[in-house]
Amino acid sequence: MGVGPNPAEYQTVLLGGKPQLSALDEAPPAIKLPPNATCVPSPYVICPPNHKRSTLNAIPRTDKLLKKTKLPFGLVITPFKTQEQGEEPIPVVSEIVRCRRCRTYVNPFVQFVEGGRRWKCNLCGLSNDVPLIFDYDSATQTNKNRWQRPDLNYSVVEFVAPLEYMVRPPMPPVYVFIIDVSYASVQLGAPGVIGQTVLSALDRIPNVDNRTKVAFIAVDSSLHYFQVRPNGTEPQQLVVSDLDDIFLPSPTDLLLNLYECRQGIECLLSRLESMFKTNHSVGNALCPAIQAAQKLLGTLGGKVIVMQASPPTVGEGKVEPRAEGKDLGTSRESDLLRPQNTWYKTVAAECSRTQIAFDTVFIGQQPMDIPTVSCLARYTGGSVFYYPSFMATRKPEVDRFSQELSNHLSARVALESVLRVRASKGLRMASYYGNFFLRSLDLLALPNGLPNHSYAVDIEIEETLTSPVVYFQTALLHTTAYGERRIRVATLALPTTDNIHTVFHHADQVAIASLLSRKAVDRALVAKLEDAREALQHKALEIIGAFKTECTQSSSGATTQLQIPRSLQLLPFLTLSSLKHTSLRGGNNVPTALRMSAINSILTLPVEQGVQPYTVARLYSLHDLPPQAGYSDEQTGITVLPPRLGLSAESLLPFGAYLLHDGSDTFLWFGRDVSPALCQALLNVQDVRTIPSGVITFPDLSNGASADSPAAGFELNFQVNNILRRLNDLCHNLWKPVTYVCKEEGEPVLRMWMSQRLAEDMDTSAPSYQQFLNQIRDKVNRGNF
Repeated sequence: MGVGPNPAEYQTVLLGGKPQLSALDEAPPAIKLPPNATCVPSPYVICPPNHKRSTLNAIPRTDKLLKKTKLPFGLVITPFKTQEQGEEPIPVVSEIVRCRRCRTYVNPFVQFVEGGRRWKCNLCGLSNDVPLIFDYDSATQTNKNRWQRPDLNYSVVEFVAPLEYMVRPPMPPVYVFIIDVSYASVQLGAPGVIGQTVLSALDRIPNVDNRTKVAFIAVDSSLHYFQVRPNGTEPQQLVVSDLDDIFLPSPTDLLLNLYECRQGIECLLSRLESMFKTNHSVGNALCPAIQAAQKLLGTLGGKVIVMQASPPTVGEGKVEPRAEGKDLGTSRESDLLRPQNTWYKTVAAECSRTQIAFDTVFIGQQPMDIPTVSCLARYTGGSVFYYPSFMATRKPEVDRFSQELSNHLSARVALESVLRVRASKGLRMASYYGNFFLRSLDLLALPNGLPNHSYAVDIEIEETLTSPVVYFQTALLHTTAYGERRIRVATLALPTTDNIHTVFHHADQVAIASLLSRKAVDRALVAKLEDAREALQHKALEIIGAFKTECTQSSSGATTQLQIPRSLQLLPFLTLSSLKHTSLRGGNNVPTALRMSAINSILTLPVEQGVQPYTVARLYSLHDLPPQAGYSDEQTGITVLPPRLGLSAESLLPFGAYLLHDGSDTFLWFGRDVSPALCQALLNVQDVRTIPSGVITFPDLSNGASADSPAAGFELNFQVNNILRRLNDLCHNLWKPVTYVCKEEGEPVLRMWMSQRLAEDMDTSAPSYQQFLNQIRDKVNRGNF
């Protein structure tokens, strides 16, 4: 039995008016499983959407029905998600029980047969013997109640893997820093900031059992290695200028134990700026440095953090300057998004096999050919960071760089990990999206799995689904930072249906928007940007047209207003927001480096952060904050956020002050008639005219007052500081936003930059929301979909 019709759930809305952005904060459509779908009546059997989220929470039984809806069918998976405040820890299970045929892990949806002596796999249907360990606690040597086992009560569990799951003993965490110290980098002050940032992060780098190792390679036209003896305090610099045949000048002393060599490492990092402050070398031997890092890591594996402020000019992977200015906004722009050569992808594939991952950090505005060099991160499961406004003299930019890099280094990564996705018979994984190396049809290699990286997968229905429920199980085999091999398993159960209304009304618009934006940017990297935009827009048109044709009374005639399921009411707005986002925005004012950075974020961010605030920003008014906003809720203890405003200039009143937050940046907008009292309460300034435009550090005016109560006269500042902290918490502190002051009569560039986040308004790249709806309506009425 599938999901049955329930008219109360089949609410439709008319497309028009303002988008109801509060719907983005609602839970996905409920997953309604038939009775007795689980072997234990547990409240934890529904897989949390922040671990695994389906675009459809009621699955059509046939491919024909799926194609009739035009809805995309896929999953967005965050397999190593960090535990959030208030969440229960993931249960740990010591005994592993798996299906003999399909290798599915036992989960809440298996069935016990033959008096409990055998269990039936919910994915392939095979009956397996129940092992003796299932009802026996080997630690206490006593019998235990199988119905209390975590793997039968929880959809997400973590198994402790035995020796047969290890190809080799667990390796320690290893970090190799490749630091650009060329003239371009020195001019920005990057070596000193990098050294101080890594120095301050040493205590946060995972090193539970004192096995962690680090190495440093400085790069200009030569390679600068650093040798530190255990318990020594003086680092020794070894310079290699012959780069034709890469070798390690001291193979045994360059990989440093973080605990044993701590004093020498601290000395090196504190001196990094002074070592190279007079360096005038303009070369960048990144490619030889990468080859040296490969030799250094050998069979150990580890993470290589590449920090660059200039393009690679030495070695096989050197790049030539591209004159991108004349190509931006033309059909040739897509060529700028493609790598100049295949060297970096080839190296990434080799490194993936030896468990080496890359993070690429780009600093400054000099062309560095990010589309080429970032292949290192894309094919090894790493991250891409871009700081175009970085200079050591700009404190907010330095704070952003230091905090984001420090948070990244402190993350508890999943070492030597592989991710496999299994599904019920009749379903096939078709395509994957994200940063990984595809080792086989269903196995993603992730040398360093990151806590908040997500991956999307397209699913196809190969044959009729006869079961009332289908299942998806993801398993992440990994090594923890403290050397334990584990498998994190998440099992998602979804009902099937023959009813097209049910499919539409159980569609998850946020997951759909996330999947479609990933597919669009992936297409932009291999085809044309314009093709990607058109495909994204056409898919939204198809879905709305299919619903009109199949599920409304005006299936064949023209209509002045279009109906859409409530569960998809924001699909047009989310589509338009993606079209206006930096990753896909049209026009000639998006630099290639900025677009590539945005594309990487779209491919890797979890659904919850990728859709909002990264694609759909949050806008709040500050001049009329509700009394409870910015204070902790008495029941939950979570900071209360004010009501959201529509993303339109119509929301910005001349006497108002507003906060716009898109995750990586925060804008404070002041109208020309803002009252002096508000300026005083918010920023401790007398008048809006005295507030400087541009980058500011938002002040904390608590003056030593209690953390739970504001200083007299500065209640608004207290509330806004708490709101900003809450917004950062919602983003898992992935970013350290820089705050910009934008005034109604201020800098035109700042006003234009902020207005690009107001997705409801028309701009040079795309129509307004109302115009977009009219275009969709006209095309649907003409049958042009």
